[in-house]
Amino acid sequence: MFKHVFGPVPSRRLGISLGVDLVLPKSCNMNCIFCECGATKKLTLKRERFKDPEEIKEEIKEVLKKIKPDYITFSGSGEPTLSKDIGEIIDWIKEHTDVKVCVITNGLLLDDSVVVNEIKNADLIIPTLNSVDNMIFKKINRPSVSSDVLQIMAGLKNLSEKYLGEIYLESFIIEGLNDSDEHTEKMVKFLKNIKFTKLQLNSLDRVGTEKWVKATSQEILRRIKDKYVELGIENVEIISEMKEIDEKIDIDQELIKNMKEKREYKEEELKKIYNI
Repeated sequence: MFKHVFGPVPSRRLGISLGVDLVLPKSCNMNCIFCECGATKKLTLKRERFKDPEEIKEEIKEVLKKIKPDYITFSGSGEPTLSKDIGEIIDWIKEHTDVKVCVITNGLLLDDSVVVNEIKNADLIIPTLNSVDNMIFKKINRPSVSSDVLQIMAGLKNLSEKYLGEIYLESFIIEGLNDSDEHTEKMVKFLKNIKFTKLQLNSLDRVGTEKWVKATSQEILRRIKDKYVELGIENVEIISEMKEIDEKIDIDQELIKNMKEKREYKEEELKKIYNI
């Protein structure tokens, strides 16, 4: 029986992504307005052990007998770096499998060098930076009153100095909040001081926490990308739709059920990687 592993997820960024959920729903230190996992009813501010790491390892081992994903990805029901077991499980995957590891994080705990050290063996880390303006950051990410955007910025600088793998920096664009040229100019001033592989401009693809949040138009995303390039940040891409794969995967009903419990998926998404 699978309780902690889900998918594989048809990912626009990672291809066939086997999800690993290290936390209980919904354990997060933010309540982002765009989150596809729904609202965070109570913020989780303390790192802890949420699940038995040996159970998680056994589930990964079982799934990999049937499926070869492009990535094993730590995401799911909240913020994965809140789990004190993330380092142990990443190291186990790297030692016992040949699958790449990705950590998707909101970045709030990356100012803690202990956290960065724990995730250092991941192949790819995808942190989020939606704004360097504290007021806009708080409107989009809705952290606790004790957190502000300086913590995110310090964390990204810490990560870029200590982590040797790839960093795909995600910026979630919401029209009317962080889509102006002035905002992009402020972002560029900060981004020129940190190391990252590429900047990915993202927009709503599934249902988010707040119903008023809508997908940003391709025209606006292209304008923002062009502005970044004009100002010297050339490694920018707009997240596009996932391409259909040739060799489809047979559905495991339990893994699919786990996946759908975390967020909604359109049938056309699932058809791109599954035999349906």
